[in-house]
Amino acid sequence: MSSTGTILDVIAERFDLTTIKREQAVFSCPAADLLDAEKMKRLLELYTPMVKGKDQSVGEVYMTGWFRGPMLALIYMLSVGKQAVNLSLDNLTIQLFKASYNNKEYYRCEFLIRHSELEDGPEDQRHYEQWAQEKMGGFYEYTVRPVLESIAAVGTLKAGMLWSQLPTSLEYGHELLMKSDASIVAKQRAERIYGLIKSLDGERFGRTKNPLDVKFRMTESMDDPNKQVRMKYACCLYYLVEDGYYCFTCPRIKESEREDRRAECRAAKQG
Repeated sequence: MSSTGTILDVIAERFDLTTIKREQAVFSCPAADLLDAEKMKRLLELYTPMVKGKDQSVGEVYMTGWFRGPMLALIYMLSVGKQAVNLSLDNLTIQLFKASYNNKEYYRCEFLIRHSELEDGPEDQRHYEQWAQEKMGGFYEYTVRPVLESIAAVGTLKAGMLWSQLPTSLEYGHELLMKSDASIVAKQRAERIYGLIKSLDGERFGRTKNPLDVKFRMTESMDDPNKQVRMKYACCLYYLVEDGYYCFTCPRIKESEREDRRAECRAAKQG
């Protein structure tokens, strides 16, 4: 990655981290406000209907999902650019806005970066890995953890359930990066950073064990009997969204229901 502008453009496009204030935001607040119990309560009351949640737990899980973008953006920056931007809560602002997908409107969250200077990592490989590990560890400990604990303090779900929303995104994002047109060197760094994340001590997450260091179950694809797909590590609660349902890869549904969905899908393809 040759320029600061380019890497910031990429994370804005792919990972919901931007340097541009959104004038048409329907809601905006400093990310640090998420640690205030009363403000968090009001935000959950506002946000849950936005995502058509039939229960406040949907808002809690979807709010946790806000951190998928910054999590994957940091991995991208560390791997492709050997750089990092300040992702502390004090340097981030929440921006909720209307977006559209397949001609359907929905509410989306992005983080506005107040100070977007990129910090270069050390050239020495050993020092670079120590630096990268600290950047990742600090992000989980000082940015994500306080917010998830704030949600759990006023919400209906425990912090462990909230943390369980992130491993699937970590795996998916890592796979995309490894299949991308990034350089071989960048992919080697990404592989190493992936391992460093898994090796972080549970204390950094406020847990006895690292909640991102998990094993995934595989299941036969819905449409291809010769393909295996990864099960989600935890239910995303989409079934509690208006017109929602259990995902095919949800760990809560029985294998017999998955088999019924496979048969229905394959029959439709043949028809």
